[in-house]
Amino acid sequence: MQVDVEWDVLVVGAGPAGSCAAFTAASLGAKTLLIDSKTRIGEQPHCGEFVPRQLFAEWVLPKESIMQHVHSMETWIIDLNDTGRVLRKTVVNSPGFLIDRIRFDKELARRASSVGAAVLSAARFVRKQVDLCTLHVQKKDWTIKTKVIIAADGALSSVASAIGINRAEYLRGVQVEAPLSELMDRTYVFLCRDLVGGYGWLFPKGHVANVGLGVVPSINVSPRELLDRLLTWLHELGILRSGRLSRTSGVIPVSGIRPQLVKENVIFTGDAAGLTHPITGAGIAQAVFSGLEAGKAAFKAVETSRYGGNIAHARSKRLTMMSMWNEPDFAKVCGRTWIAFNGYRKRES
Repeated sequence: MQVDVEWDVLVVGAGPAGSCAAFTAASLGAKTLLIDSKTRIGEQPHCGEFVPRQLFAEWVLPKESIMQHVHSMETWIIDLNDTGRVLRKTVVNSPGFLIDRIRFDKELARRASSVGAAVLSAARFVRKQVDLCTLHVQKKDWTIKTKVIIAADGALSSVASAIGINRAEYLRGVQVEAPLSELMDRTYVFLCRDLVGGYGWLFPKGHVANVGLGVVPSINVSPRELLDRLLTWLHELGILRSGRLSRTSGVIPVSGIRPQLVKENVIFTGDAAGLTHPITGAGIAQAVFSGLEAGKAAFKAVETSRYGGNIAHARSKRLTMMSMWNEPDFAKVCGRTWIAFNGYRKRES
């Protein structure tokens, strides 16, 4: 297969941000090429798959993508070194949905294709020279010319590396899909001193759940071993049954919005722009909306989006959290920096 040599817009990455960007650009009449390095778009997502209810209130998606409704989030502060002792619990309203990310991503890519974007899987961005880009497709290097590049290729963006931008600060995440002992109507978050700079989660999807964690990368920390400890503890509590249906891993940017969202003819969006929440790592809603804005090449709209203040506040909380992490009263650290507690709402000086 071969593609045209000249394009108005090249979108790198067919996750929510990239597919939304391609949809908008193509809808406005731009000749748009959307590429993704995966053989099958949407497969093996490293994502908890929770999205807030307001995303679907403002943006229409087929109900088939929704796997389960949840109404609240329950946060546990735990000590896995003390037979899983629970130090504190709190529950907050957090209505939303667990979605099928594979179906979600494929549907977004199909929408982009339906309005004229060319979609190409198993295609990797290699390098950029002014308005020329090299792509690696089917074991061959292709050179194309494009006016604008939209980088939607995640925290370890190959586009960012190609133009000399440093990688974002990130958490290393691992997750399994495991069978539940009974149906649940809420999400669970586990804060533990051993999960440095991150947290664990259990997000129910009917009779199974996504169970995972994110931690600051370190040569002294094995995310997989930490996850195995969390899974064993949840099994001993009777929350999980035996078995694992799948395992995924990836990285989650937590350094906040990139200082520079546009460089040369490149616009960054979604995780590649650092639009994930620096405390929770959540990013699907930001990816959708920033992708739509990036597709319109409206840098100012992205830079001053509805999420800007929220992310800046969360970044300040993350800096506080990391500076306090080893203080004796870990519950106090969590109370000041985790979104479920009142202390999170107070601004850092």
